[in-house]
Amino acid sequence: MIEKVGDIVNKKVITVQRFTSLSKILKTFRRFHALPLIPVIDENNILIGIISLENLIDIFKPAEPEILKTIPFLDERPIEISRVELSPEMGQLIVAEDIMVTKFLAINEDASIEEAFRLMRLHKRDQLPVIDKEKKFVGFIGLFDVILRIFKDKGII
Repeated sequence: MIEKVGDIVNKKVITVQRFTSLSKILKTFRRFHALPLIPVIDENNILIGIISLENLIDIFKPAEPEILKTIPFLDERPIEISRVELSPEMGQLIVAEDIMVTKFLAINEDASIEEAFRLMRLHKRDQLPVIDKEKKFVGFIGLFDVILRIFKDKGII
């Protein structure tokens, strides 16, 4: 029997909504050692964006004209985060919608775990958001979840 992503999805996931403030996002996720992907959902639980550690680092980058963002070597300049001017008000003024990415990779809960494994390896991801047919957020599936299930199915654990 081919197992589905929905069989092993982690549904205990903290989500935020599009107008959740940066301050609240940081307070909510500070107990993690490494910032996970943060799903941003709308009022109908539809997954509308993802916030990653890179999105938070981008806050420290100075604003640049769009044309300069297309030059690859300019992205390699070091960011001096201690010199960036940030006001305390930014914690309330910046909201999830300002920093989330809206183009992200997700997998349907009806997909096979083999497909999830293939997508994660192909796109160099450790986890993927899982959605249902209506694009509602279900949870996350991680590479370790898939590997663990295969070991279990083979009788190793």
